[in-house]
Amino acid sequence: MKVRQLALLDEQSLQELQQTKYVVILVRELKNNLVQPTKKQAFVCLKPNEMKVKGELFDDCLGNHYVGCKVLNGFHYSEAGNQIPVFKLPNNIQDYLTNQLTPIISLLDQKRRNYYAN
Repeated sequence: MKVRQLALLDEQSLQELQQTKYVVILVRELKNNLVQPTKKQAFVCLKPNEMKVKGELFDDCLGNHYVGCKVLNGFHYSEAGNQIPVFKLPNNIQDYLTNQLTPIISLLDQKRRNYYAN
């Protein structure tokens, strides 16, 4: 951020912004509710108390979802490299899949009940 932009922030927002740092992580892409086997490097801005990325959901600018694997210590991020810029989502992979599978499970239960009712 530029100096003029930083001057617009209040003290608490400025402190929060200064505590975050960019870290390089390994992620797996989530396509059609399936986690892909290939790992990719990505970078994300995290607070020191949010450094756990395993099982967390991330999103890129194009709306693709990724599942975090681990933080790569010793790697520096570069926007020009092959690292994907991602943003952390509020829920993890278990919550996401539960929301995706709930309608399917309900439909299977209904069909099972109808089958045994006849």
